[in-house]
Amino acid sequence: MGFVELIGDRNSVGISEPVRDDAYMIAVQLKKCPDFDLYAESRAYRHEGFVAGAVAIYDLRMDLVYDLRPSKSDNPDESFHAIDFYLPHTALNALAEDARSPIIDELRHAPAGVVHDPVAANLLQAMAPTLAAKPEERSALFVDHLAMALAYHVARSYGGMNDFALFGTGRLAPWQERLAKDMLDQRLDGSISLGELAAACELSVRHFTRAFRESVGASPIAWQRQRRIEKAKGLLANSGLGVADIASTCGFADQSHLTRVFQSLVGIGPSAWRRVYKQ
Repeated sequence: MGFVELIGDRNSVGISEPVRDDAYMIAVQLKKCPDFDLYAESRAYRHEGFVAGAVAIYDLRMDLVYDLRPSKSDNPDESFHAIDFYLPHTALNALAEDARSPIIDELRHAPAGVVHDPVAANLLQAMAPTLAAKPEERSALFVDHLAMALAYHVARSYGGMNDFALFGTGRLAPWQERLAKDMLDQRLDGSISLGELAAACELSVRHFTRAFRESVGASPIAWQRQRRIEKAKGLLANSGLGVADIASTCGFADQSHLTRVFQSLVGIGPSAWRRVYKQ
């Protein structure tokens, strides 16, 4: 599973090579996209109505070809801007197996259709800041969190997956909770993945995520984010370290990264918080 941001102009794209893979692509347009022709298994479809926020599902097993040559409309804007989510069929069926649900043969969709799906659109759009961020500011844990949430939503909404078996799975055992928190605490830069945490706790990713939230009251990414801020507050209050050094110690890419996150969660920047605390 993975995300990619597509920015381009039809004046420089043309006709794509055939795309075939045992996977799906879930796409949201960040701006209105001009209509274009899509060929699926050699059959032509007109892709229309791709307004900002619209979501489309593409089955990559259908030998897709995109005709993105300049349109003949009066609209001079031929650009497009989208965020796509690559979802392998194996990942869908791993979710279904985890939920004790039948395997997912295919997702319900029209080859050139768009759907009004605010949940999928919001999850895809939530990746935009991470894709635009510097590599050292990107959190693998956050990307995993979004990918799992989106895959689960797609499997349930378009693949017919039921998740009754996932309810009431309970909390983490004390040793699992301690281990997960220790691992998150040791890698505050967000470089740890949900897969690593789940494997250490001897659980599937989906069961681990649910059990962690049930035990702690927050998702792993939310708990780690709050832990970073708590550690930063402790150093601001009780050490003479500069803000840049505190940022590095707490897993932030740099001082500006700490300042942005601190201000969004606390309401003021770290330097201002330190002054208020000292008073």
